[in-house]
Amino acid sequence: MNTIKELDIRDEHWNKATEDYTQEAILLSKHLGVDIDDAQSYIDSEDYLVLTDEQADEMVREEIEQLVWAFTPSFLSAHTGVKDDAIEKIQEMSEEANEPLTAMIKDFDWFVEDAVRCDGRGHFLAGYDHEEYEVPYEYVVRREDNLYVVETQYYYIYRRN
Repeated sequence: MNTIKELDIRDEHWNKATEDYTQEAILLSKHLGVDIDDAQSYIDSEDYLVLTDEQADEMVREEIEQLVWAFTPSFLSAHTGVKDDAIEKIQEMSEEANEPLTAMIKDFDWFVEDAVRCDGRGHFLAGYDHEEYEVPYEYVVRREDNLYVVETQYYYIYRRN
């Protein structure tokens, strides 16, 4: 006799759902209280980002690399050793000042870390409201011995537009 197990059925349905939708869309739909199709549309149109901690760190670094020219002269001075008034002169070049200012920064990793420490990742990644929403996602993993354990992965949601 072939035994039907409820957990096998649940696994099969969950696997089908995750084939149709990204995990990020499923999480965003729950966070916003909207349909999964709408959530996927928000992600596809880049209105929202749903990222792991590592992805958010990588993306915030990329954003900061493009925005060095826009930081306050005092913040740049603290990381370059160049006086505020000289920084202000360079900043008159707007976006064109990005490359020379970046070259002056003594430790870019610390610059990024300090910027995030001061303003948070949401300041750079969430153009709409500058907020970062931490969403713990608990999921069940079936081990090889057929026991189930709950694991948690944290995601971070940012509203861009």
